[in-house]
Amino acid sequence: MTGIEEAMARLEAYMQGLVESPVLWLSAPARHLLSAGGKRLRAALVFRAAQLGGRPIAPQTVYAAAAVELVHAASLVHDDLIDQSPHRRGQPTIHEKWHHDAAVLVGDYLFALAARAIALTGEIRVLEAIAEAAVAICEGEISTVDQVEPLEVALESYRLKIGRKTASLFGAAGRIGAICGGAAEETVAAMGAFGYALGMAFQIVDDVLDYVGDEHLLGKPAGGDLRRGLITLPLIYAVAHDDSDGLLRRAVARFGEPFPPEEFAAVLQRVQNSSGPRLAREEALRYYEQALKHLQVVTEPEQRSPLEEIARRVVERTY
Repeated sequence: MTGIEEAMARLEAYMQGLVESPVLWLSAPARHLLSAGGKRLRAALVFRAAQLGGRPIAPQTVYAAAAVELVHAASLVHDDLIDQSPHRRGQPTIHEKWHHDAAVLVGDYLFALAARAIALTGEIRVLEAIAEAAVAICEGEISTVDQVEPLEVALESYRLKIGRKTASLFGAAGRIGAICGGAAEETVAAMGAFGYALGMAFQIVDDVLDYVGDEHLLGKPAGGDLRRGLITLPLIYAVAHDDSDGLLRRAVARFGEPFPPEEFAAVLQRVQNSSGPRLAREEALRYYEQALKHLQVVTEPEQRSPLEEIARRVVERTY
């Protein structure tokens, strides 16, 4: 077992133990969420960044990675509730399997457990980084992208939202790992910037897959964002470049109203067949390239290569 594999195993064991509670209405949904799997990309980023300091992965770093993953998990619970999503990773969401109130409280519970994990790191900078990311996540969740044109205005709103909602925690993961590994401040800053750019790419790819991904791999039907009236990058670019008859503009103008099935199918197909998904993927690749530039501070190829591999996984993923 490699150092990373061992650290990941310690992370899973720690989180599974941490969510246990005599109150089964909390522990059972929390176990359900953690057991549904997930990529643990944020934890992997923490561990790889920690290795830049030349030290073995310490328990402090495992606690920090757990805090990052628990904040992420908490945000998913609340996000699913807000969006009324019935499935997550092919499994029923917590508000569907249990209750609306359970989802609210389990999300809060996971945030509280993240704070407990942070306390075990004994590092105020870890607390600062995660607190800043948690605030940004809330700001991003409440922010709305409510127009598809003018194009530059729509792009700015979208990038601001995903920067807060998703990229902020990736950035925190990079910073935290470097801090726990004892890296120089220049490296800490570079890993934060690397993580942030990677998070932007991650969310854009996620939004593309919502339109054109394999439904079996994703565990949910295509067009979930469209069905919920969410404006994301593929739709923004589709309106800008492939909507001469105004079909997409008319659909966006009626977001919030029930979607007749035949109209939904036509709008979904238009976006899928448009240049929107391709242009969005190209933007994700630009963020990927931006992320790689921040790795120039990592001069040892054996340390840089695993971080490059994480970045590749983000932009090449299919689910």
